[in-house]
Amino acid sequence: MCLETGKVVGLVLHFRTPQSTLDCIRSLFAEGMRSFVLVDNSEDDGASLEEMSTEFLPLIEAGVHVQVLAPDKNLGFAKGVNTGLKQAIRGGADAVLLINSDATLETGALASMVKNLDDAAVAVPRAREKKGAVAVSLFGSYQRAMALVFRTPLVACLRYPTGCCLLFRTSVLPPPLFDERFFFYGEDVLLGLELQTKGIKVVECADATIIHAGSGSAKNGSFFYEYHMNRGHWLLAGKLAPNWVLCVVYVVCRCVSLPLRAAIRSLRFRSFTPWRGLVSATLDVARNRCRSFTPAPH
Repeated sequence: MCLETGKVVGLVLHFRTPQSTLDCIRSLFAEGMRSFVLVDNSEDDGASLEEMSTEFLPLIEAGVHVQVLAPDKNLGFAKGVNTGLKQAIRGGADAVLLINSDATLETGALASMVKNLDDAAVAVPRAREKKGAVAVSLFGSYQRAMALVFRTPLVACLRYPTGCCLLFRTSVLPPPLFDERFFFYGEDVLLGLELQTKGIKVVECADATIIHAGSGSAKNGSFFYEYHMNRGHWLLAGKLAPNWVLCVVYVVCRCVSLPLRAAIRSLRFRSFTPWRGLVSATLDVARNRCRSFTPAPH
């Protein structure tokens, strides 16, 4: 079925980056998109939304329709996406473009992805850190046992599209798109397994690019980042293992790889925060609980 660019609904999760979110939506508008669902995960009593409100007016006057969902707490990436996706489908969306708020589409990217969606269920662009830089793949390779992520395809690794930017048909991937036990890391790896298991066709669009510097919301090395990164790796041990024997193997391997990772990152950042994140995440997974640890707004 042929899909029109104007029929695609943009899904953006906002987290305290007003200017980046506005730049993201403007880039989607420039590519022909007119309908958006914005999920505010800022947990700042609407302060950053208020900061954007006046700059939204020209977009609305130009024909942009934005549905803003403002929960009173940070839902996390997985639940935030699922919540926004349900709203988009209620509005009649046949296809949704999920994109990070700190990413922008380059000229022609949306049209290229829409074209590729004619014979696939999911289309993924490539990304560059800044205009003119070399574009790289948005696919990762996850080593299931040691919980290592590689940017190049490797044997015995699970290939998955990162949640940075995905265009997909809602009829093939209805909500929940992501497992809500994950807060903001690991859910896209698990989606990769689902796509592979179900034989859902995913295409990488070499001529569609976005600009994405990365780590726009979750500060790399912060306790929030370290806690959820480690928690995601522990959860994936159980989610990716096809049987209990391999689950035990994955857990044992993580008992080596995750402390080693924490040691390296502690030296890199000259901080014990990676160790604190690992210990807290390990205890919480053992207790079957998740804490947000969303930083207080400045």
